Amino acid sequence: MIGHFPYTGGRFGGQLMERRRIVRVLAMSGAGLWTQQRFRAAPLLQAQDASRPELLPLFPLDLVLLPHTNLPLHIFEPRYKEMIGDCLRNGWEFGMLAVHDQSVTAFGCTASITKVLERFPDGRMNIIVRGQRRFEISELNDQKSYLRGTPEFVDDDPAELPSSDLLERSMALYSRLKELAKIETQVIQDVPRSTDTQLSYRLIAGVPAELTWLQHLLELRSERKRLELVADYLEELIEEFESAPNKQRAPSQRIAAVTFSSRGLRPSRPSRGSLP
Repeated sequence: MIGHFPYTGGRFGGQLMERRRIVRVLAMSGAGLWTQQRFRAAPLLQAQDASRPELLPLFPLDLVLLPHTNLPLHIFEPRYKEMIGDCLRNGWEFGMLAVHDQSVTAFGCTASITKVLERFPDGRMNIIVRGQRRFEISELNDQKSYLRGTPEFVDDDPAELPSSDLLERSMALYSRLKELAKIETQVIQDVPRSTDTQLSYRLIAGVPAELTWLQHLLELRSERKRLELVADYLEELIEEFESAPNKQRAPSQRIAAVTFSSRGLRPSRPSRGSLP
């Protein structure tokens, strides 16, 4: 079914083959094939008690959640209705993992439920979540209807901070893009503070980009490198806007493909956003 891990980021090293097996198991879960293929995952599963806090509920989805980003979700599958119910009752975060080309990454971002917008009689829910901590899955657990895993939380390299010139450039580019695209969003209120140690995530939160590019950004441990990528990407978008013959229309479908509302960001499938 899935023969390889699609991303090279993260601390795989000699554990690459083991992580590939984890990804195959996650892919089965994301595709609804967990019960049929469960026996294949047995070597990875740990018989752990459900109350142990190191077990993180996992939610594979075809998007990348970044720290400090708000995201609306419609919860309708029975296993995820149970998962969100457990998270609400216990005050848990859950982990979001990106699905790409029918495989699931082992590196993701936790989501905290900030608001329940609507509950339906059949248990479906509309909720708002916010990206919090980055993690990498090391073990899996199948003791509930939804998949859980043991996360290894990830921090940035404290020595990899952006220069003041890079901060100023990034802020100026975002301000210019916001002016050109007339972006109005609840995700970012005006321009974020330049003193933010994860400014890169806040700047890109209201700007659509391709899933693989965002996944690469998520996995980087250097705010300097992230901000360089974000600044270059913003500059590319600005050039597209400024070179368009009709300034009243967005020349890039990446901007037009995203709808902003009072409920947050609703991403669709932007056209590109390439790795360097």
